[in-house]
Parts: sequence; C-alpha cells; structure tokens
Amino acid sequence: MRPEPIPSEPPSHSSKPFAPGGLARPWWKDLLAMVALGAVLALVVGWLASERRAVLSMAPAAREAVFREAWEGFQRLCVETREAALMARCREEARFLLLFPECQGACREQGRAWR
Repeated sequence: MRPEPIPSEPPSHSSKPFAPGGLARPWWKDLLAMVALGAVLALVVGWLASERRAVLSMAPAAREAVFREAWEGFQRLCVETREAALMARCREEARFLLLFPECQGACREQGRAWR
C-alpha cells in the first residue's frame, strides 16, 4: 500500500463566501434582524410609557375622577362577579388602574393579581 502524495495547493473553493443552500447566512442579514427587533421593542416601550405620561399629565381633580370611576367599575365587574368570560377585560382594566398614582393598597394588590 502506497501513501498518497500530499497536494501542494489546497483545493480551490468558489469565490463566493457562502454556497447557495448552505447553512451560513451573510452577517448583514443577522444585523438587519437585530435592528428590526430593537425598533419593535423601542416602539412597544414608548407606547407603554406614553399611556403613563397621559395619565400623569391630567389635572389632579380629573385624574381622581377617572380613577374613581375606573376603580368602581373594576370592583363591580371583576371582583364581585369574577366571570371567566370577562378575564381579558379585567386584565386590561387592572393594567389601566396601575397607571394611576392614586392606585394604592388594595387597588395595587388586586391590580397585580390580575396581571
């Protein structure tokens, strides 16, 4: 058995860095996906913060009135009856109530329980 000679030059590959249908992707596609994900995340955070700013920018008397109405509705709809068909609505109401600085004590406790 004779040993095969070692080739003097490595086998030449195509000039393309990635073969079509291969597992590797160009780096710029990953970068584009990361930038898009970051932009979506920034929009969601901005939207959530804008609701809080809107509540805080209300006049204190108006904010108190809106809070009282929302709190009483939440109590009637979600605490007293607690129907399964209203779960999504109650979660949304709880999230809304937690935006108010007036939501303290029992309000915070019940609001967090629905999240």
